[in-house]
Amino acid sequence: MVEGRKPSPDERRAAILDIAREAFLQDGYSGTSMSRIAALVGGSKATLYNYFPSKKELFVAVIDRETAGLYDRIFNVSLSADEPRAAITELVRRCLDGLLSDTIVSGYRLIIAEAGRFPEIGRTAYELAVRRGLERIARFFAQAITDGALRPCNPMDAADTFLDLTAGNLHTQRLWNSVDALGAEALETETQRITAVFLAAYGNDDLCRAARKNDCP
Repeated sequence: MVEGRKPSPDERRAAILDIAREAFLQDGYSGTSMSRIAALVGGSKATLYNYFPSKKELFVAVIDRETAGLYDRIFNVSLSADEPRAAITELVRRCLDGLLSDTIVSGYRLIIAEAGRFPEIGRTAYELAVRRGLERIARFFAQAITDGALRPCNPMDAADTFLDLTAGNLHTQRLWNSVDALGAEALETETQRITAVFLAAYGNDDLCRAARKNDCP
């Protein structure tokens, strides 16, 4: 925002989402009130409710923005017919980076903690955070199938398998706070392992054979 200028509605909304995101991560959904957020924003509750009629809608808006931004960063990758394995590897790497980031791990923990008491929050978060991601992955794989990089298959089935692999052991360790952070070597080893397993199952004939031999170029 420019100093001395009244923020636009979009800037005001973005500022509210920034503040709400930190409040939810710190105190949880049930522990955060609209009054608290209004105080942190520096305006009245009436102003806050003009932007977000309820705490649920504010929480959903935070999830929507964070996950949309994450997926835009992840899928900013092109699939080259000359280097399909490199493109799949980069997709794995970006997904792992996102899933293992402090923000996403904290968000997962928050949603899991609140979903039992607020099942509608869990269902909505799943649609925005997981279902949306699966659909983006499936579209990416549909193009890879058309280009011949992947064998003919149901793109959503491939996306399900891909998410199972990327949200596997390392992600679980981070969620359970078994490890604080992962080094570059461990991340790259996991990236290569997931890529090989996925291509062994879904790659075209050449990529599948190379993955099974564990000598993909």
